[in-house]
Amino acid sequence: MFGRRKKKDEDPVVTLARCVVVLDDIRAYRRKDVNQIDVVFSELKKSRFREYYDMWVKVRPSVEKIVDMPLKVEKVPGMIRTLSWVKVVSRVALIVLIFFVAMLLVPAWEKVLGNNPFGGQGFAYATVAVVAMVVLMNVSQVIDYRIRKKIIAYEEATMDEYKPAREKMKDSVDRMMFTLAKEASRKGVDRSQFGLVLYYDDYDHIEVVKQWKPRSIGIFKKSYNHFQVLPKL
Repeated sequence: MFGRRKKKDEDPVVTLARCVVVLDDIRAYRRKDVNQIDVVFSELKKSRFREYYDMWVKVRPSVEKIVDMPLKVEKVPGMIRTLSWVKVVSRVALIVLIFFVAMLLVPAWEKVLGNNPFGGQGFAYATVAVVAMVVLMNVSQVIDYRIRKKIIAYEEATMDEYKPAREKMKDSVDRMMFTLAKEASRKGVDRSQFGLVLYYDDYDHIEVVKQWKPRSIGIFKKSYNHFQVLPKL
C-alpha cells in the first residue's frame, strides 16, 4: 500500500496516490499546510498526470476555505495563540528541569559552580520544575481539547456551508482513483499494489476491502472509520 511520505525520485503514480490521500484528509477536516499540499501536486506538473495539477489549482480555494475554518470560530484564534505560548513555556520548563537534574547528578558541575550552588535547595528547585512542567502539559491538553470541541461544534453547524467545498474534493479524489485503476490495468499489476487508507467510502471508483475504527492510544475506539480501499474502473 502507498504510504504518506515521499520517497526520492518516486513514481508519478505514487505521487498521484499521495494526492488522493491528502484531499481525502482535508475533506475529513484533517487540516494540513496548503503550501505543502501545493508542493505535492506540483510534482505532477512534468508528469503524464499534469491534468491533476491543473485540477488542484481549481480546487485549492475550496481546500483553503476548510483549512482556514478554525480562524472563523469564536475565541479559537486566541486559544490557539495561548496554546502556542503554553507549549513554549513547557519546553523552557523541561530545559530547566534537565539543568537541575544535571546539577544534582553530574559531579563535574561542582567544579564550575562549587558545592551547593543553590543553597542546598537544588532538589526542591528540580521538584518545582517537574510540577510546573506537569501542570503546563495538562493545561496544554485542556486548551487543545476545548479548541477541538469548539471546532467540531462549528463544523457540525456549518455542514451545508462547506458542502460545496467538500464535494469538489470528493470529485477530485474520484477522478484520481479512476486514473489509478487505469494505471493498474495498463501495467497489468494487481490492484492491491495501489491500495490506500481513506476516511470516506463513498467514491465511485473504489472497492472497500477492510473497514475499522482507529483507536486512541491503542485502547479507545474513535468515532470515525478508516477504509482500506482499492481503485476500480
